Amino acid sequence: MRTRKIKKILFITLSNLGDIILTTPVLEKLCDEFSEADIDVITGLSGQEVFDAHPKVNEVMVRNRRMGLFGRMREVVNLTKRRYDLVVDLKGSLLPYMIGAKYRSKLFVSTCGVRHKKDEHLTRISHLSKDVLTSTRFFVPAGVPENSYIKKIIADGKDKKMVIINPGARSHLKRWGAEKYAKLSDRLISELKTDVYITGDKDDRETIDLMLGACIRKDLTNLCGKTNVIMLIQLMKQASLVITNDSAPLHIASSVNVPTVAIFGPSNEKKYGPLSEKKIVISPKVPCRPCEKALCGEGPDEGCLSRVKVDEVFRAAKKLLSL
Repeated sequence: MRTRKIKKILFITLSNLGDIILTTPVLEKLCDEFSEADIDVITGLSGQEVFDAHPKVNEVMVRNRRMGLFGRMREVVNLTKRRYDLVVDLKGSLLPYMIGAKYRSKLFVSTCGVRHKKDEHLTRISHLSKDVLTSTRFFVPAGVPENSYIKKIIADGKDKKMVIINPGARSHLKRWGAEKYAKLSDRLISELKTDVYITGDKDDRETIDLMLGACIRKDLTNLCGKTNVIMLIQLMKQASLVITNDSAPLHIASSVNVPTVAIFGPSNEKKYGPLSEKKIVISPKVPCRPCEKALCGEGPDEGCLSRVKVDEVFRAAKKLLSL
């Protein structure tokens, strides 16, 4: 492929925020290899904020998951009219072929062995660029925090180490106990004299309310529902440590290289684990993990994560805070 022939690129990424963050190294590689090309992006709603902030992205198209057959047909017709030279589809669909792209990402990737999802995504363009697996740069939106509230948080956090705790996750089996997070928060404040900030979106409110209700120390900051993606990125840039379940904030922490304690249950940390230089993964010592299942034989409410002790996570946090 001659780089100068590539004038228009379509980058089709994923839908969920955590997955989207792990695809940004592919976009950065495309920007490096085809620096003169115009790049459009198709993503889910949660990715719009991320790609709207990218200086080299021309247009962001948000795909409707509930789009019917006629909607799909209209999409194919409209994209065909744009005459893309290269389509990189991380969903592995037939769309690049249907819209007549001359160059395309790999439809299939090797499943031999276990590799991190970031590297799996990069493998789809291994025929387009050399040494793609050495690409470690995430896209991190630049700029200052978006409002005075976030500026104040960062200013107030200069006297103590800032610890961000993310107790939520999409699957209940990926959520370490809210009461355990409460005990951990109390110890971080009392014993290590840190500032603790709780993050999450509206779907995490019930979990966070349970955690806050169990906390003895009330001198922490609850940011549930008060930050968007850009604001959370800016907060994490300033943090001394992030403690999180397997969730989107874990991958945001990796993108800004903040020290991370990640608590893993059924999912495989070799595929989805933290990529920060300083990191510790805590997981239960059970032979059945990682099962990567949505349901657990232990019951609907008790998964393997219930075996992870507060002291394990506290020791890991103390170790990273002392480095």
